[in-house]
Amino acid sequence: METRERRLRILGEAEIDALYGLPCFDDDERPEYFSISPAEKRALDQLHSIKSRIYFILQLGYFKSQHLFFVFGLREVEADARYVQEQYSPGFELTDLRVAKMTRLKQQKLILDLFGYQICDAEHRQALSDKARQAARLSSKPVYVFRELIHYLEGQRLVMPGS
Repeated sequence: METRERRLRILGEAEIDALYGLPCFDDDERPEYFSISPAEKRALDQLHSIKSRIYFILQLGYFKSQHLFFVFGLREVEADARYVQEQYSPGFELTDLRVAKMTRLKQQKLILDLFGYQICDAEHRQALSDKARQAARLSSKPVYVFRELIHYLEGQRLVMPGS
């Protein structure tokens, strides 16, 4: 039996997608999530190419929404990318969104610093495991333990580990 099949299923597919899925903004939400503050503008100014800047603004907006990072291409985020391109680089022809992994990681670091978040590394995962054991002593309901862990991650300003 594969590991995924042996795991306890706490959430349904729709709930997992709501937690880990790429946000899907409508026309009313795009200005909210893709506007940039002066501090975000200073971070943006550290980037050189227009494509890199567009990718950064997209990552920033998605992080504001989900407190997660995503790897995406133009096809997955076309409407959002077109909005950002029109707002911040009118006249630039956006044909693809591929950026180097190092560029993407640099952008993620800038975003983490802006929001005071950290990646959930091995040390944080151990603390998360300890928190799960502590929560399980209070309630044996898996959904209770899960909610406690989500609350802990938010309180500690940690990016939720992958699904």
